[in-house]
Amino acid sequence: MRLLILAVTAVSLSACCCQSREEKLKAAEDEGNLLVATKAKLLKGAGEAVKKEGKEAAETLAEGTGEVVKGLGTGIQKGLMDVKINPHETMAANGLGITRAARGEDGTARHTITAYVTFEKAFAGTLEMRAYDGEDREVGRVKTESNETESGARYIDFTFDQRAPLMTAGRFEIRATPKTP
Repeated sequence: MRLLILAVTAVSLSACCCQSREEKLKAAEDEGNLLVATKAKLLKGAGEAVKKEGKEAAETLAEGTGEVVKGLGTGIQKGLMDVKINPHETMAANGLGITRAARGEDGTARHTITAYVTFEKAFAGTLEMRAYDGEDREVGRVKTESNETESGARYIDFTFDQRAPLMTAGRFEIRATPKTP
């Protein structure tokens, strides 16, 4: 008798708890339709919000992107144009200084370094600029004559040989040699 009760219970449970393959597929399809409908409504709502708020957001995004591009352009220009000049000890000994230098300033060739040189003392002689690569090997040298009064300052162009690899030069050095009387 116990066996009969167990068998009837097992058959009853399997009939009400287990679904047929078709019933499972139908339930999955219904669940999938519900998910797709939910996502579609979510996207539709987002689209409506973008229509209303999107213009302002797009303007802000475009403005921010524009600022990034401007900053990038300025950074690239500064990185490519500005150069590091090491004044040789002869500069200070002759009362000369250098405040800035750049590659190819406006109106000059790209193989020209323009330096702003200050003259605390009167100076007549030769200024020499040397270019060094990343391994500190000299890759270019140019000289220019200068005759400046005390408390003067001016931009001086140092035009290197076109074959000098100035865009890859790691550093520059400037020296001063006064004329001997």
